[in-house]
Amino acid sequence: MNKVLLFVKDFELGTKISSTLIDRGFQVEFSDEQTDPSKFTDDIKMAIVDMDEKIFLSVGLVSELNRRGLKVIGTMEQVKNRNQTKLKSVGCDLMLPKKSFVKNLPNIISELIS
Repeated sequence: MNKVLLFVKDFELGTKISSTLIDRGFQVEFSDEQTDPSKFTDDIKMAIVDMDEKIFLSVGLVSELNRRGLKVIGTMEQVKNRNQTKLKSVGCDLMLPKKSFVKNLPNIISELIS
């Protein structure tokens, strides 16, 4: 079974995302700034990062996730062009506003992990 890492501290957002992923047959693992990337298993296919959390709005985090071969999806209340450009340059595959994120998650999964 494929796994998705969630770098989300917002309980409501995390619940909505994980429910959608579980309904689609994914296993969900919540991660934080203490997570050791060397412990990632091969069945992890994607990481979803709440970029509104300052600790996760990091070029280093996105770069490390990308280096490990994961699809990286970021979400923010308001996607800022400067942040989007910087994060995409180091491996963020997609940035979406939170308003449309959960609703579009099934389509995103189909496109990125098929």
